[in-house]
Amino acid sequence: MSNRILIFANKSWETDPLVGVFKNEQARPPAFPEPDTLPQVAIPLSDGSKKIVQARRSLKSANARAEVWCIKDLMDRRRSSSSSEEKARVLPYVAAIGDAPSLVVAFGTATFADAQSYNGCVVAGANIFVHDPYSATSNPDSRWTHPDIGKLLDLSQQPMNGPLFASLDRDRPSVEVRFLTPPINPARTPSLVLSAAYVALSNVNVTNPNNYAWADPEALRAVTAAESKQSVGSVETTHGVIRLAVPSPQFLFVSGIANRVGYFNMEVAPRIYAQNFVASHNAAICLAWMMPTLMA
Repeated sequence: MSNRILIFANKSWETDPLVGVFKNEQARPPAFPEPDTLPQVAIPLSDGSKKIVQARRSLKSANARAEVWCIKDLMDRRRSSSSSEEKARVLPYVAAIGDAPSLVVAFGTATFADAQSYNGCVVAGANIFVHDPYSATSNPDSRWTHPDIGKLLDLSQQPMNGPLFASLDRDRPSVEVRFLTPPINPARTPSLVLSAAYVALSNVNVTNPNNYAWADPEALRAVTAAESKQSVGSVETTHGVIRLAVPSPQFLFVSGIANRVGYFNMEVAPRIYAQNFVASHNAAICLAWMMPTLMA
């Protein structure tokens, strides 16, 4: 039985650059896995019907198969495309159409908690902390809950971390030379920021981007109060939903940094396509160069 790797990208504008990089011989490493037949899944909708969704990309090696799925593709159009509740509902359907995943990868854009700009950099790690800023008042557009919200989910010691991060560090020059520079407040030199111990801080049930301004700082205060010795690698909305909705023995997150915490309206909103495209593209380069090791 070969290993099954599930890669979940949040929005279509994050998935498109990922698939583009996976298809581009100039972007990916020489030993990149071969394409495979695309699986599909039937997702029940709120009106009682079902829709058939196809994976965006599938890869195969002698020992593994990897599938790339866009979460927005799976979701009911009647729900907010930012609803953590809806994301958590549809993700298990993908896991159920094949063998239980041996590895789940959460992929997407994120913010970085530092006054210095890391825009265009890529953070990769293995730990998750989920925070719900609406725990007291509840957001009617997304009321997802889980018993592990507010807890550190630590996979920093999983066996694959050592060889994976060592290999990516050796490939750093080949990876970083392929990075693009975002148009707004780019990092001095967009680079890889790697550590299995980094935490992806997921701020869930936030459906209005204007609320990032207060919700993200609140999430940072929450993780500091609960886990003061942990280093937050990225802040976003979905990596933690993926981790909790699709359990697996191994987990990674790959975050393309688009803006600083509190600066979404200044560093993403004015050029939302270009800023997010670059962040997604650079994260995709990083993940592409991971794939030979992950599928060995």
